[in-house]
Amino acid sequence: MTFAMPKRLLLLSIIYSIAAMLGLVSGKAVVPALLLLFLVLSIFARQQATGWILRGLAILALLALSLMPYLLEQNPPLAEQWQQWLNNSPLAALPNWLLFSLSGIVAMLQLWLLFTPKVGRWFQRKNNFNIMN
Repeated sequence: MTFAMPKRLLLLSIIYSIAAMLGLVSGKAVVPALLLLFLVLSIFARQQATGWILRGLAILALLALSLMPYLLEQNPPLAEQWQQWLNNSPLAALPNWLLFSLSGIVAMLQLWLLFTPKVGRWFQRKNNFNIMN
């Protein structure tokens, strides 16, 4: 049995930690940032449910990213809010196509990382925290 964390999962944990810290420092999305930090802690605890949650989040992120252009086209008020948020953020200098393509690459990379067998083996299935046994 190996106890070394896969490098891919360590990289993903670092990316999640940086994203959470940026959310906490900026003061926006503080609750999701804290939840992301707890998710990183549970990665280090090797919880099986964390693997499921990470895979579900990766699938939802790719699904949301895939539906975003359609939703923005169909809902003009949502598109206006998106444009206001984008203009007030440091990402305003980047074109929209670049933001979507970078987000898509990150989402696909996250999916690839989380569905590799090495990462799947990291989350132990023998941990039992049931206090009733």
